[in-house]
Amino acid sequence: MDFLELLEQGGKLESSLSDVRHRIAHFDEKLTKFIELCANKDGMSSAKWTYLLKEAETTADFPYLFGTVLERSLYAKYKAQTPDWRDYIKVGTQNDFRPAWLLGVNGLQGTLPQVALRGEYPNDGALVDGKVQIILAKYGREFGLAWETLINDDLGAFSDLAERFATAAMRSEYKFATQLYATATGPNPALFGAPILPPLYPAGSPTVTNLFSGSGSVFSITNVGAAAAAMRSFVDYDGQPVIFDGFELVVPPVLEIPMLQALNPANIIQSGGDSTAGAKPQIRSSSNTVPMLNITGHVNPYLPIVDLTGRPTWYLFGKLTNSGYAARVNFLRGHETPELCMKNPNKIALGGASMSPLEGDYESDAIRWRIRHIFGGAVVDPNYAAAFIGQ
Repeated sequence: MDFLELLEQGGKLESSLSDVRHRIAHFDEKLTKFIELCANKDGMSSAKWTYLLKEAETTADFPYLFGTVLERSLYAKYKAQTPDWRDYIKVGTQNDFRPAWLLGVNGLQGTLPQVALRGEYPNDGALVDGKVQIILAKYGREFGLAWETLINDDLGAFSDLAERFATAAMRSEYKFATQLYATATGPNPALFGAPILPPLYPAGSPTVTNLFSGSGSVFSITNVGAAAAAMRSFVDYDGQPVIFDGFELVVPPVLEIPMLQALNPANIIQSGGDSTAGAKPQIRSSSNTVPMLNITGHVNPYLPIVDLTGRPTWYLFGKLTNSGYAARVNFLRGHETPELCMKNPNKIALGGASMSPLEGDYESDAIRWRIRHIFGGAVVDPNYAAAFIGQ
């Protein structure tokens, strides 16, 4: 996808990325022409293209058009790079920076007791609740570019700047999500233990054993099937089995090939025989039934970066279509995607006219951008995850 296509995609993804349309007459038409100019859609010579860019830079609309181009490009690239951690960690929003509480109401979900003829209905006890706190945090970075560098680059930083910021935002999310279930010393003890009390359950509730080690935790087709069976033995607050309609398998890069082999549904044809002894070949099919458990595989490149033990630990999560989830990441409502802004220059021309942000500041001609991204998260329910410490 070239620069122009990427920007056009950004326009389709979101129609109101910038709050500047009311300031410029015929904004969409001017923006389209500006994008085409930045991408040199007409194939102009370098000299002519540079001249027209410099001429455009002197117009009053240039800062708004330029900012919208970067904003759309950032949004499109960020969406294009969305990693798959969202497939097994719940994503939500909250309204502000005050701590948000996830409330879990437990009880009244056990099997119904039989009622005798004309007998009274038994009291099944009261509901109990537990809560998990999520606090949002602000992440960001400032980037400075010398005015001379921009001139020498013929404004080629248009596309690269947004791509770098989008990649930084994506990586920040990915590492943060990984740290919800993995630490430098292995699986996160807040989520995995033997046994461990779910955060949403009150004291004295049933615990869960979702951390495994030893020969049964070595990654193999057999152990993946056994892991799914182990999770199906988990019980909730009422002592009832946790129902799973599928699983998400998360492995470090070193286990990628074994994971693909384990999830390959192909039949294996085996034959044998000895022509010298006159034994006839015996042919039978051996089917890999593990994929029938509805398991989706994921390779997390941040696992060996976060987990410094060097062990090939792998994880199994319940699919998000189940009634619960193991961990959650929240974004600030209205700010779910990273935001890119540019510093307004603190200088004006001698005649009093405002100057383009691309002319730099008064002190050093520096041009500065800043990205901001807001998110937070917490572990929620260990009944929907299991960790297996490989060897």
